[in-house]
Amino acid sequence: MKIPIAIVGGGPAGAHLGYCLASEGIKATIFDDSHPREKPCGGGISALALKKFTLLHGLHYDDNDDWLKLVSPGGKEALVTGDEETSAFSRKRMDMFILHKAIDAGSNLVEERVVDFERSGDSWKIKTNKKTYEAEVLVGADGVNSLVRRKLIGPIPKEHLGVCLGVFAKSPRHAEEMTTIQFLKGMEGYAWFFPREEDISIGVGTVLENGKHLKAELDKFMKKYASHTKVLSTWAAMLPMPKDEGFLQLPTSGEDWLLIGDAAGHVDPMMGAGITYAMWGAELAAKAIASGDIASYERMWREEYGHYIREGIKMRNLLSHKTILEIFIRLSARSRTFGNVMCGLVDSEQDYRTVWKVILKSAPRILYELI
Repeated sequence: MKIPIAIVGGGPAGAHLGYCLASEGIKATIFDDSHPREKPCGGGISALALKKFTLLHGLHYDDNDDWLKLVSPGGKEALVTGDEETSAFSRKRMDMFILHKAIDAGSNLVEERVVDFERSGDSWKIKTNKKTYEAEVLVGADGVNSLVRRKLIGPIPKEHLGVCLGVFAKSPRHAEEMTTIQFLKGMEGYAWFFPREEDISIGVGTVLENGKHLKAELDKFMKKYASHTKVLSTWAAMLPMPKDEGFLQLPTSGEDWLLIGDAAGHVDPMMGAGITYAMWGAELAAKAIASGDIASYERMWREEYGHYIREGIKMRNLLSHKTILEIFIRLSARSRTFGNVMCGLVDSEQDYRTVWKVILKSAPRILYELI
């Protein structure tokens, strides 16, 4: 029997798509032999995601509205706080929650790994490590190294990739730990210390070409901010990191196929966070599939969040100038108002398009605090 919708990948993008389609009365089949698993990821969930996706409200979390420590490339520290709640999860727990929601809503999970596929007449023949299936629509939600993407439009170009290295750890003073982000000196990227309910995610990320420096940067960061922790496991991973707007011109859908999440390359270009766009893209993909016009997905994501990614690329390029980043964090250390803006940029609360208007409007208060 032919499968109506085949989703390759059961992470937040694929599982949420399955859930959204089931809500539209469309039964999808999710192919994944690995989820849920503890994925190499900080696990940070932005204020935007927590507000936008009601599905996440059923996932118990503690509001993380305390102070955030930002560290400049030169070592200047600033304690900042935002107006909205954020949180950080174990990806195994979060992915399991979304995947089970999709299955409970009516999606079918096939715990097999897709190894190949091809176009056959008016359908797709999907080969797994166990058997062959036939589907009407093919969705690539299989991450940065997406098989679906590679075969349909080619892999994500190397210049638009990032790499990260990290550990999961335990701390004897877990309850008092502070989320910390340090921007790297001499190269693009940042190191992080994210306390989560179960453990602490510690890592460092940069563009792919600087990957050889990650081990040294991680060791340096851990020596200063995490020497008291006990390492449970180590990991390394690649992630999309759009370098310029040219990447956004690449297609992400056709008449009977589409790409979502990391497979589409949809992440925050400045911080590398992808969960928000994975779930957002899934909702738009569900609308496109339900309407019978799959190609409309291309228009919808460009209109709804394409501008966030474009402006994020501009902000990333601006902050790649270390002098500007140094000034921003030093201002944050002396002005709570400016620090609030920086906190918003880091956790996706502040819209990249309006940040300069917000700074200009807040200029009198910022100046008062500086004086």
